[in-house]
Amino acid sequence: MGPTTSPVAVAGTLGSQVRFGAFAGGFTSTGSQVAQFEQQLGSRLSIASSFRGVGDVFPAGEQLTDAASGHTLLISWDMGSTVSQRFSTYTKGGHDTYLRSVAAAARGFGAPIYLRPWAEMNGDWSTFQPTTDGSRPAGGTPGEFKAAWQHVVTVFRAAGATNVRWVFNPTTDTYAETTDIRTIFPGSNYVDVLGLDGYNWGTGGVFTWRSFADIYTVQYQRLLALAPTLPVWVCEVGSKQPLVHDGSPIDPANSKAAWYKDALSSKAFPAITALVMFDIRKERDWRVGSDPATLQTVAAAVRAGMG
Repeated sequence: MGPTTSPVAVAGTLGSQVRFGAFAGGFTSTGSQVAQFEQQLGSRLSIASSFRGVGDVFPAGEQLTDAASGHTLLISWDMGSTVSQRFSTYTKGGHDTYLRSVAAAARGFGAPIYLRPWAEMNGDWSTFQPTTDGSRPAGGTPGEFKAAWQHVVTVFRAAGATNVRWVFNPTTDTYAETTDIRTIFPGSNYVDVLGLDGYNWGTGGVFTWRSFADIYTVQYQRLLALAPTLPVWVCEVGSKQPLVHDGSPIDPANSKAAWYKDALSSKAFPAITALVMFDIRKERDWRVGSDPATLQTVAAAVRAGMG
């Protein structure tokens, strides 16, 4: 069964129903680091996540390495952060030559590619956040965002890149300064997968320790209300390591291993069909292997689900 089939409400746990994947290593590695992460887990993963910037033509390099070793490709595509890449410039055809070059590469690749353009577009930190006043440098209004998304998809389809699967991928954030995803959803005809990125930042400053369910429930429900028949992928997930000061203070009252165990045992998200870990040290030490108990917990779930 392909991962873009309609979700089935089952009584299974999250860990038993998903395909597992990861972004691993870093942003500047010369090759994929997923294989090294798999060695830590002692199991194969199904999905390899990577990042590409505006101007890049792909799949190439690490994506081809990942695909050759049997992984499904999930690619975050940065569509630009300056006024020359505003939504309206896409809709008006200003980037069509570039879009067609990526579409040709994707078509030539042949296998399914899960592409998440403008990932985390709802975040107020993003230069391409759709806003009512359209004031972000690479942004525009919600209507302009939807038109740009639809234009990009249409160019790819016209170029024959029908193997591309389009992932509408906001973050789980719903605080006042973020964009309500209900105002920017481009429509089920232009989306194949509903994506979510969400992290447990730990306790410290403006953050508090939050469970997976607390982080994901509201936005998950909003996505399903927009497109009830589409699958949901967790495209990026991670938790702070509370045993060390990794960007927020040591927090001996909580456990990263228990956080993952609780998430993977949840039965509250039947539409989630993939879970992709963000396995690097960045704002926090998001790595699963940041402590042995967490690695053991996740490895057991991956082994049980065969990736």
